[in-house]
Amino acid sequence: MRKNIAILSILATSLMSYAAVAQDEAEAAPPPEGAAPAAPEAAAPAPAPEAAPVPAAAPAAAPGSYPDEYTLRPLTLAAGMFQVTLPVVLNLSKSKALKPVWIPLDLRYGVMDQLEVFVSHTTFGGPLATGGGVCLGKKANCPKIYNNLNVGGQYSFLKASGLELSGLLAAEFREFSPDMLFAVDVGVGVKYIAAPVSVKLAPQIGIGVNKRSALDNKEFVSVPLQIAVQAAPQIAAFLDSGIFGPTSHFGDNYVVPLGIGVDFLAMHGLDVGAEFMLTRLVTGEKGDKALDARTLMIYGAWRSM
Repeated sequence: MRKNIAILSILATSLMSYAAVAQDEAEAAPPPEGAAPAAPEAAAPAPAPEAAPVPAAAPAAAPGSYPDEYTLRPLTLAAGMFQVTLPVVLNLSKSKALKPVWIPLDLRYGVMDQLEVFVSHTTFGGPLATGGGVCLGKKANCPKIYNNLNVGGQYSFLKASGLELSGLLAAEFREFSPDMLFAVDVGVGVKYIAAPVSVKLAPQIGIGVNKRSALDNKEFVSVPLQIAVQAAPQIAAFLDSGIFGPTSHFGDNYVVPLGIGVDFLAMHGLDVGAEFMLTRLVTGEKGDKALDARTLMIYGAWRSM
């Protein structure tokens, strides 16, 4: 009996040892061919990276902003802007130096970005250096100290790809005395900007309304032209020219001036400049000498914004 129990004990111990060895081999054995590999133990998720700070956006240009660069300025002032241009025009013509001196004050206000109204004192549509406004000098050169006025507006109706178009309308008091000579001026403004160059053209016609028999109150054509170059952020050089004359006998009376000037931005909203002009470089009148008629204009222009 004891012998049988000992044999059974030995057999039980052997079976238990074999089972343990078989289990270890099964765990170490590779998976059978074609079987899906066991999924690896999932790694702990990495912490999410901290979001990079978003840079502050550049401030957008304020609506109605107006550029400081001379060549980039639109045909009309920005809404709410007021501009005063104070030119002093010195007559330097042969034998008439400082006889007289003109101050053709120019005032403008931007009703909206597309519309400005103005009061000016030049021959409407002509270069600023042609006189008008307050006249300083002897009576032979200044029959009246103040004898003309223009009141009008300009509306910009197209701005695209550097091109701007506007419409012009003004009431022109060509003379107050000895006779009131009144005219209506209509035209268009064209400006093209291809930085650093701009080209501005403003063909217009003035139509005499009253006293049309007077020589100075007939239809008058003005085609002023300006080409400007922005040499530096604060400095621009410009050339003024064009063609001007009455429609009656235009070929005998037309005038082509030529002026060269410079504009300097002294500070934001304030320009100063000067222009030398040959006022009758080419003319239909016989006997005129191109270099005899000339002016020098010195000006300051202040804007409220």
